Amino acid sequence: MDREWELRAACRSMNPDVFFSDASKKEARAICDSCPVVDECLDATLKRERGEGRTYQQGIFAGLSGEQRWDLDRARRTDPDVQPKRHVKPRGSGRKLAKCGTRAAYQRHVRKGEPIDDACRAANARGAVEYRATGSTQACNAG
Repeated sequence: MDREWELRAACRSMNPDVFFSDASKKEARAICDSCPVVDECLDATLKRERGEGRTYQQGIFAGLSGEQRWDLDRARRTDPDVQPKRHVKPRGSGRKLAKCGTRAAYQRHVRKGEPIDDACRAANARGAVEYRATGSTQACNAG
């Protein structure tokens, strides 16, 4: 396999630890996003990792995590035209916010420095009383 493309890679002079550390994932992805040979890197990485288990694919290569590369490789086996899904999540994705008037919403307000409304303050007080009485904030299933 011709590996001359590696000489043009943006990561060629970088410390490899950047691509294997959780603390520097954003930096690694930014390097990959600006790389002129990201497609060649992805093809070479998928070829090298083919047949390995999902948990053995570590680090950031071609801007993708090991799990993303594993998913992409599986998808490409059935449809070769599948393109990689980049790491950018759509805005608003993730867990839904707790409704105001709950203890979870009170905790969110405190964590984010938001103003705390009366309903959340009351829910937190009720939760604290329940916790002192039972040792748990879980709802009791009385039958």
